Amino acid sequence: MHQHYWKVHLSTDEEDGRTTATARLHWAERTVVGHGVARCNPSDRDVADIGAELAAARALSDLAGQLLDVTRHHIEATTNAPVHGLR
Repeated sequence: MHQHYWKVHLSTDEEDGRTTATARLHWAERTVVGHGVARCNPSDRDVADIGAELAAARALSDLAGQLLDVTRHHIEATTNAPVHGLR
């Protein structure tokens, strides 16, 4: 049995009702970076935690999509056959 631990570094930054998030995954010799943004509706109360949560979720979703693309490419390179349905 092989256990692997991958760490994701997630950072957020909030300014003027706009929160950005960056999620970085490093493994082997690869790096994948996901980005997410959340904006506060001007008519809503600005709650920083909500913007951070939403931006982080979007960054992690972007990261996951990119990791699926990397995986698809790796499978296709290994099998010499197209891969469908990973997303």
